[in-house]
Amino acid sequence: MKIIRENFKLDKKTLETLKSKQFNYFFNADKISIFDIETTGLYPKHDKIILIGFVHIMPGHDDGELVQFFAETSDEEENILLEAIRDISDTDILITYNGRSFDGPFLTTRCQKYSIHSKNIFNLDLYQLVRKYSTLKNVIGSLSQKSMEGFMQIDHLRADEISGGESINLYNEYTDQESLSYKSETLLNKILLHNKDDVMQLTRLISLLKYFDLNMAIEKIGFTRSGLIISDYSVSNTLFRINGIQRDDFIDYIAFPTLEFSGKMNFNRQDGSWQAEYPIYARKEGKFVDLSEFKDMLSSDAGKYLNFSKHSIIDNKLILSDYGKQNSIACYDFASLFVDRIEKEINHK
Repeated sequence: MKIIRENFKLDKKTLETLKSKQFNYFFNADKISIFDIETTGLYPKHDKIILIGFVHIMPGHDDGELVQFFAETSDEEENILLEAIRDISDTDILITYNGRSFDGPFLTTRCQKYSIHSKNIFNLDLYQLVRKYSTLKNVIGSLSQKSMEGFMQIDHLRADEISGGESINLYNEYTDQESLSYKSETLLNKILLHNKDDVMQLTRLISLLKYFDLNMAIEKIGFTRSGLIISDYSVSNTLFRINGIQRDDFIDYIAFPTLEFSGKMNFNRQDGSWQAEYPIYARKEGKFVDLSEFKDMLSSDAGKYLNFSKHSIIDNKLILSDYGKQNSIACYDFASLFVDRIEKEINHK
């Protein structure tokens, strides 16, 4: 197994995005990891991971760290998985390109094969945002990562000249060599460079976020808190609903509405899922939620919930929609408040 680490300076546009009010409003994190894998095929039940690449970023810092875990033989997959999982044990957000459909599930399946425990980490999938929450597909056509690099005019920064399929062929050629001491440095460098360029270019593509309507997307792509991941949330005529997964140390917990708190929550230890509901009220004029049961939080954490002062609040009623038009920011802010209340509940149970 080889582990390669390299420090580098983040480019200006990436830094501007990570330091922007919009990014920190939705995705505040102490550590962000950009993530990409190389595999022997597309089927995680029998294909293997041969190379895992990360770029680790600490928001507020101008530099990043590139880390690659490479299996020098086909028997070293378990080793690189163990090292990679350890490396992201304190990561709050993974940024990927099609990672929710491919990289994330592939990594999970291969870890399960070796009974390697890994906590759940919120996956901010740029491909999902491009496909569902931007008009770029109408402008560019192809939504491949390389197409996005061309659109963002960073394609000239890519040095590798091979595809994912060619990387597999090179790896097979590399592992066919009889002795580690004779393995070709040329083959190794080509394989590593392909993965390095993928993850470095993906880091630069973070600036794509300015083209997305995150106000609309956030309720479907979710967000994260210290102990919980929010998968999505929604507003009906009677309930504000949140679905999510627990990050680690799964618990079983059920709480029904009481005189002190009207929220309902259900945590499942078996699969790590959780759901929560809070009553809302619908009138002809719109929908609103009563904040009376959150007054202590809003007063004690005034700075944290400063944005509530900008909302339409009448007699402790937060307006979630007005004559059929949903207030996306108010819904997100209430989701954040509700999740914080849930975390306090389960931490003191």
